[in-house]
Amino acid sequence: MTSTEFQTIIVSDDGDRLDITLNRPAQRNALTFQAWDELDRVMAEVEMRDDLRVVTLTGSGPAFCAGVDFSAIGASLEVERKSYPAFIRRWAGIVDRFERVPQTTVVAVNGPVIGAGLELALACDLRIASDRAAFAMPQLRMGIVPDVGGTSRLARAAGEAFAKDMILTARTVDAAEALRAGIVTRVLSHDDLAGELDGIADTIRQLPWPSTYFATVAVNCGPRLDPRRAADIEAIADQVMLRDEQVWARISQFTAGKGLRGLADT
Repeated sequence: MTSTEFQTIIVSDDGDRLDITLNRPAQRNALTFQAWDELDRVMAEVEMRDDLRVVTLTGSGPAFCAGVDFSAIGASLEVERKSYPAFIRRWAGIVDRFERVPQTTVVAVNGPVIGAGLELALACDLRIASDRAAFAMPQLRMGIVPDVGGTSRLARAAGEAFAKDMILTARTVDAAEALRAGIVTRVLSHDDLAGELDGIADTIRQLPWPSTYFATVAVNCGPRLDPRRAADIEAIADQVMLRDEQVWARISQFTAGKGLRGLADT
């Protein structure tokens, strides 16, 4: 997979890490039908690869994503209207891929993100942001509802009350408030964002596979299950991982004191 295959995104693939950059900076990385198609192609391949461990997503230029490019969408509206809501469901399925793939997905929100762009970011496992980032769900100003999973994912991340406040008023949230609300978990100075993204990706790609996938499944499913069933998922995951010699080597290293000293040093 090479970037020459794509017109709206840049893809960098080094074997166990794949980086996606939304690349329409003059349009603030707004999503066209082609952009959706290209994201779908990439994530469909990611889903089938056993070598990849982590997928990152960010934007080029000063913005992360301005949502759907309605000027471009409008050019084919007569065609697409006949399939509505089929193409909306398809977009939702593409966003779902970022949440569903076994690899950890990490998004670095490098600037303003609105509408479908925020819905896409919310589907990623880990979300960090630049201090220049701003977040908004302005769809109701146009008379439409966030329609690619944004209502449920925002409510899960920030709580139902905050999600209603943000969606119903269409207000803009800065990076500091997004951090407090749980939309993102880290806010960095803009110049430090790329380095933080690299650090997270490097940490994840070095972990025994598929422990990160199991942990993500447990976190995603656990709150929806009774405590006993949630614990069963954890136990099944470790029954698999404890058969790996690398895991036992790490356990020995940790219990010998290196891991505990590392915790004490933090």
